[in-house]
Amino acid sequence: MNRQFLATLMLFLLVWTGYNQFVVIPRARAAKQAAEAQLKLQAQQEQKTPSIATIADAQTPRLTKEDAAAPKPEELFTLNLPQADVTFSSKGAGIKTYLFKDVVGDVDLTPYKGDGYFATLPQLDFTEYARTQNSITFTGDILPGFSVIKEYTFAENGLNHLSLTFRNNTSRDIDLSAWNWSFGPGLATVKSEMKDNERESKAVYLVQEANKRFPTLEVFTPKSKQPELSWLWAGIENRYFLAVLIPQGWKPGALTTQKEVIGTQKRFFGMSSGDLSGPALQIAVAGEKVAAKSNVTYQSDFYFGPKDYQLFSQLPYHLERSIAFGFFGALGKLARNVLELFYKWTGNYGIAIIMLTVLIQALLFHFTVAQLKSAAKMKKIQPEMKRIQEKYKGNNEALNRETLALYRKYNVNPLSGCLPLLIQFPIFLALFNALRTSWALHGAKFGLWITDLSSKDPYYILPVLMGGVMFLQQRNSMPAGSDPAQAAMFKYMPLIFTLLFMNFPSGLVLYWLTNSLITFGIQSFLNRRMAKVK
Repeated sequence: MNRQFLATLMLFLLVWTGYNQFVVIPRARAAKQAAEAQLKLQAQQEQKTPSIATIADAQTPRLTKEDAAAPKPEELFTLNLPQADVTFSSKGAGIKTYLFKDVVGDVDLTPYKGDGYFATLPQLDFTEYARTQNSITFTGDILPGFSVIKEYTFAENGLNHLSLTFRNNTSRDIDLSAWNWSFGPGLATVKSEMKDNERESKAVYLVQEANKRFPTLEVFTPKSKQPELSWLWAGIENRYFLAVLIPQGWKPGALTTQKEVIGTQKRFFGMSSGDLSGPALQIAVAGEKVAAKSNVTYQSDFYFGPKDYQLFSQLPYHLERSIAFGFFGALGKLARNVLELFYKWTGNYGIAIIMLTVLIQALLFHFTVAQLKSAAKMKKIQPEMKRIQEKYKGNNEALNRETLALYRKYNVNPLSGCLPLLIQFPIFLALFNALRTSWALHGAKFGLWITDLSSKDPYYILPVLMGGVMFLQQRNSMPAGSDPAQAAMFKYMPLIFTLLFMNFPSGLVLYWLTNSLITFGIQSFLNRRMAKVK
């Protein structure tokens, strides 16, 4: 790795850090204040909310929820599935606990207090009506003779079904007030991702625009406007998991979301703690009239589980759009497809990452050599360059003239190393996002102490090795007599990158280490070869 690439990457990291410090954090604070104001307004509106249902006859006394019996204590119902143990609440028949059976260890994706995922009418008391091996049905009475039936059916491929039926057994039409589907608050994740989960957790929806080939994933915040187009699905996501509702044949109403405090979290290297927030989302459904002796049913598909790109590519609804491939998404998808091909050949994602790195280096070999040759030539002419700078100090015109003459003498173009960087940088970012968001790497073993390529190296061996190789690269490329300030910056660059990569997924560090080793080998060969040329 040469100095130009490191400088470019450091500039990117500085811009990234500044953007988070001066844009993302202030926006988060503003969103939190807006959420608190929205919660107050929502509480005021709830006090004025009409009854869930009223009999549509002015001459008939209206029955309200106050006429119902006193509320019962919450009751829990658990359905044991191959992929998860799902616990439902009698208050709204929502998913109160989703204990995902992960390859590393069971993960409670819903540990925070709330109505639960896919909860409806939480003021009602639901009871279990029926169950099978992969389904469970609840029923609740809204008014005498007017009930709601809610059925969850879970499929092996993860694309599940949810049916909600309002049944009117009375002899009168009944007006059903507006109601909501609830999500959250918060969506938990695997242990290795919990530190970044607050930033990664978002309320999202998918919308298809007329002039675009593929639908677009949009983030919905407390300050967002309502979607202008009908969305395909909506819910909550983080880096590794997704929980969404997919309406089938009914039109949802407004989306509302707010950040809710769901716990505390250590901050600033564990020296202090602060509130941990998570998104809560509600999907409104407009009220309608349920005719006497008839039913009204809302059919929906839903997904609750990991963002498995290979699985999503086989399912409808474009669930793969929830996976963040970044600005260079096409390159990231291509890299992931090649990685999966190598995995099929080897059965080891670590080896597959090494093979992918070698392939990328082979494709970029010409550009890498051009970049390293440029750096080696600049290093070789550095002594003469220093003499020219000392001789013509204070005479810029003469200095520029003699410098250009020196470049022509040795056929050196100081800008020739920029093009390879412009080509390599998008590939690095694409591969970074592809590996960072790859669920396939979760729990994937490489060998010895690396038992999960999606989490950091537990002993920091790979980052230290990577830093050591970078140090050797810098020593080989640093010209003698370089500017002291520049020399100091590049001297500490390997240390900075080592610290930066400490908490990166070990699969990503393995890629960077392999890339650095190959580049160092090419660099050493070129340096020895050019040293023989006078």
